Amino acid sequence: MSEAPSKVSLLSAAKSLFLARGYAGTSVDTICEKAGVSKGSFYHSFKSKEDLGIGVLQWSLERGGEVLGAHKKVADPVEQSLVYLRHLENSALTLWSDGCLLGTFANELGDTNPRLQEAVATLFTAVIKEIAARLKALAACPEITCTANELAEELLVILEGSITLAKAYRDPSRITRGIRSFRKTLESQISKAAAKAA
Repeated sequence: MSEAPSKVSLLSAAKSLFLARGYAGTSVDTICEKAGVSKGSFYHSFKSKEDLGIGVLQWSLERGGEVLGAHKKVADPVEQSLVYLRHLENSALTLWSDGCLLGTFANELGDTNPRLQEAVATLFTAVIKEIAARLKALAACPEITCTANELAEELLVILEGSITLAKAYRDPSRITRGIRSFRKTLESQISKAAAKAA
């Protein structure tokens, strides 16, 4: 079942405003104005700004998951993990050129809003679990000396750091480069081991 147009408008408006101004710097009035809906519509869809914050985090992750799930499938499990990383690299600007809402909320609200902090932590855990599942075959390679979870956390750290640098330097290509560097490091470890074995 699809969401009501006014709810989607609110989620979309809130996401762009939260990324541009932060959570604290964005009022319900501003969100309603950008979404083109009344305050009554807002409170029909969400009990509070905090509920909208949690809703927009979940909605954004679902949209990102749709983009990331659209990569080609290959038979070899290790190559499938690398295909996923290439797809992530190629989708980076679409997904994160304006920033990462999870990272923004974690930095801004981690110490001041326990409910949103808990939602951010829960969603980061889900993201790590999803990435780990995609990188499981890579982690099983003897040349890779960490678990799938550790690879996923490392990729997430690189991604969040790259997004921060992209914002600081106004250079979104840093996000793509960060993911590419992670992928190439893994490919290098695998190919060196294959060359030694040959």
